[in-house]
Amino acid sequence: MILRVFLAGPPARDHPIAWVRLDDDGRVLERQRTLPGQWPTAARVEAVLAADAVRLVALSLPPMPIARLRAAAAYAIEDQLATPIDESVVATGPQRNDGSVLAAVASAATVAAIVAGIPGLGRLLPEPALARVHDGWTWCASAAGGTFIRRSDGSTLAIGDVPASGELPAELSAALTQARHGGQAPQRVHVAFAQDTAVLARWSQAAGMAFVPAQAFRWDEADADAVAQAPDLLARENPAPASAAAGATLRAFRLPLAIAALALGVHVLALAAQWSWLSVDRWRTSRALVAVAAQAGVPDASTPSQAVSAIAQRHAGWLHRASKGAPGDALPLLARAAPLLATLAQGTLKSATFSSGAWTLEFAATRPDALGAITRGLADAGVDALVAPVASGTRMRLTLDPAAP
Repeated sequence: MILRVFLAGPPARDHPIAWVRLDDDGRVLERQRTLPGQWPTAARVEAVLAADAVRLVALSLPPMPIARLRAAAAYAIEDQLATPIDESVVATGPQRNDGSVLAAVASAATVAAIVAGIPGLGRLLPEPALARVHDGWTWCASAAGGTFIRRSDGSTLAIGDVPASGELPAELSAALTQARHGGQAPQRVHVAFAQDTAVLARWSQAAGMAFVPAQAFRWDEADADAVAQAPDLLARENPAPASAAAGATLRAFRLPLAIAALALGVHVLALAAQWSWLSVDRWRTSRALVAVAAQAGVPDASTPSQAVSAIAQRHAGWLHRASKGAPGDALPLLARAAPLLATLAQGTLKSATFSSGAWTLEFAATRPDALGAITRGLADAGVDALVAPVASGTRMRLTLDPAAP
């Protein structure tokens, strides 16, 4: 059983909140609006955050492991945010085959207050991520009031309320004008809320493009695929959750999967001793790293990763005092990356700057698959690389992997 609630912000105990109760296959069993203390019990609790409290950004990133996706998305949109990235929560949906990914951005304080107000909350989904994507722009009404635009790439734009006069909102008119100047104007705008045909015709004439009716958007009627693909603002590394449809398929194949699990169990038992030994060995190595850092008087090295980083910094300091270069210095770091960067076409690299132990490289427009191959090669060479699209092409940030030889 799933309980899914709609939030305009952190929940208040004296304020009724809309919710739906669903079965495990995603079918709605009940809709109500009650105080938080009157919500029904459920095996899983999810929340939907109103459109005016979250923003969706469409990004094109090189193929990368899901564990690095959120960091790359945060790096890509950092210069687009009005507030520091540390004050925001960035979540991503699954990366598609073409490298595109949808990132959701919300206030970290708002997310923290919601988590504190709803103990055991499993997922926090952006309301606009549940809206259907059409071949142009889709204009939806939020359950919290106001409206928003969802573009064909999945990104969103807050619009505000529809004027009582029936005129086209100034925010939408300005957005259409800007999109037209940039050569990205939609062919039509799908209006996903009730509106008279006469008003649609007036908007079409004012904007110079078709405003057409679409199925009304409701957060509590989103299909299972939209819910499954939506970024989860509570997920640290944002693995894609299984959809309700996938759950039904899994139950249908329960017996074949059980047989396969038994067959695999024999293999797992054979490897269990080796896995245990490797775990103990890794634990001993981690303890040894922390002990070496403590003996060397390195502060703030309570974890293996902190110990490795601190020891590397201490080693670099000794080398510098001896007038020698350290692995993380500008030239040694660039030397690790140079053979892979040399595979790019001549003139692709536009600028390179080094600051605080990191190279920031600016490239002209480059295919995502080419950058993906380079980032994988850099990882093998001991270089951490974050890649982000910018207006002029692509930006890459290179730092030395603390564990690199």
